[in-house]
Amino acid sequence: MASANSEPVNQPAPAPGGTRSAGRIDAVDWLRGLAVVLMIETHLYGYWTSPAAQATALFRDTRWWGGFPFRMFLLLAGVSMGIKFEAQIGRGTERGVMVRGGVRRGFEVLVLAYLFRVQEYVLSFFWDWHDLFRVDILNCLGASMMLAALISAPRRGRPQYGITLAVAAVLVAVGPTIGPGQHLPTWLPRYVAAYIAGHDKMAAFPLIPPLAWTLVGVAIGHWLARQNRDPQRLTGAFIVCGVVGAAMVGGVKLVRFIDPYIVRYPSEVAQQMGVGTFFYRLGSIGMMALLAQAVTRLWPPPRFSVMRVFGQTSLLVYWVHVELVYGLLFKRLANRLSMTGATVAFILMTAAMLALSLWRIKRWRGWRPVLQRLRQKLGTAEPNGNLPSAQPPL
Repeated sequence: MASANSEPVNQPAPAPGGTRSAGRIDAVDWLRGLAVVLMIETHLYGYWTSPAAQATALFRDTRWWGGFPFRMFLLLAGVSMGIKFEAQIGRGTERGVMVRGGVRRGFEVLVLAYLFRVQEYVLSFFWDWHDLFRVDILNCLGASMMLAALISAPRRGRPQYGITLAVAAVLVAVGPTIGPGQHLPTWLPRYVAAYIAGHDKMAAFPLIPPLAWTLVGVAIGHWLARQNRDPQRLTGAFIVCGVVGAAMVGGVKLVRFIDPYIVRYPSEVAQQMGVGTFFYRLGSIGMMALLAQAVTRLWPPPRFSVMRVFGQTSLLVYWVHVELVYGLLFKRLANRLSMTGATVAFILMTAAMLALSLWRIKRWRGWRPVLQRLRQKLGTAEPNGNLPSAQPPL
C-alpha cells in the first residue's frame, strides 16, 4: 500500500498501458485479481443459490474455492508490505518510520472497515446495531497489517525473517485451540474478543490464526523483492513457489491418506484453523503464484488483463459487490437461483465489477488529489507528505 510520500510498490497501480513501476511484481496484482474473482464467486453462490442447488456436488466445489480469497488477501497484503520494506531498506529508512507507515496504512483499512459497517447499517434501515462491531475481513486485514508492521519491520536494514516466521508458527500451532474462541476469558467485551478469536457472526475473521498469513506474506515479499532485481531470478523464485507448494499439498494429502485423523479436531471450524489446512492452502496458493507468473510473462503489461485490473481495484470491488450481493437491491434473488442461474448471475456481476474497475482506473485517482485541490482552494495547501495516503486495495 503506497503512502503519500513514497513510490507505489504494488499498490495502488498505474492505469493499464501506463509506465510500470520499477518495484512492481505483476504476478502479485494478477494473483490478487484471482482472489477478487473467487471472492465474488464465493459470496454470490453462497447467498443466491437455492437449497436444492446447494445440495449439488458443483456447489460443494464452489465452497472449496471459497476457502482461498480471504487467505490470499491477507497473504498478499503481507507480500506488499515486505516489498515496501525492501524499498525502504534501499533508501536507508529508519525502522521507526517503517513501523509508523505500516501501522498507518493498516489503520486506514481498519477505519474503512468501520465506515463500511456504518454504510451497511444505514442501507439495511438500521437492522441490527451489533453488526457495527462485527470483525469482518477488512477489520482482520487492517489489524493484521498494523501488528505485522510492529513485528516484522526490518531492524538495522535487515528483514526480520526469524521473529516473523516464529510468531506465524505459534499462531498456526495454537489456532485450532484458541481460534474457535472457546477458551477466551468471559469478562472480555465481545467486540474485543472478536478480534482475538471466535468464529460466529461477530468474529467471522479473528486474528488467530489469520494473522499468520500476513506474517508469512511479509517474509515472502522480502524474498520476492530481492529476486525482482533480475527477471530470470524472479521467474526462478516463482518456480520455487510452485514446486514447494506442490510438495506441501502432496505432503498433507499423504499424511491424511495414511491417517485422516492423525490430529483429532473437536470441530470442522478447528480443523480449518489447523496446521494441515494452513500448509495445504499455502501450497495451493504457491502453485497459483507460479501460474500468475507464467501468465504475466506470456501476457505482460501494457496488454489488457482482467485479473490485473481487479488486482488494482480490489477494495472498490469488495465494497460494491458485497452491497449488491447481500443488500436490499437484489434481495429477491437470495436462496432462489439454480446453479445455472447463479452462474449467469456470477458472469454478469463479474462483468459489472470489471466495468466499475476500469472506470476507477481511468477516471478516479483517489482522495489525495481531491484533498490537495481542496486545500489549495482554502489556501491551506501543505506538502504532499502530510496528505493521507490513497485508499489501499483489499
